[in-house]
Amino acid sequence: MKVLNIRRLQGSGAIARFDIEITEHLRLFSLNLKKTADGRIRAFAPHAIGRHTASFHPVLAQQITEAAVAALGATANDES
Repeated sequence: MKVLNIRRLQGSGAIARFDIEITEHLRLFSLNLKKTADGRIRAFAPHAIGRHTASFHPVLAQQITEAAVAALGATANDES
């Protein structure tokens, strides 16, 4: 699993938007990294016509979230 790119967002309710390669055969684009009401950070699929375009099993969602958070940290460190 590899984050292809990640962009911090300001004022949108999301922390970042990112693209990820799950395997060499599957890439997902424009996922959102958000803080949930209980304070946890989680990755969510984008919306189309008012609905999520995908859903993730909790284990996969956690793996995607961890990869995005790590990439976001690396990006923040690269920018400083």
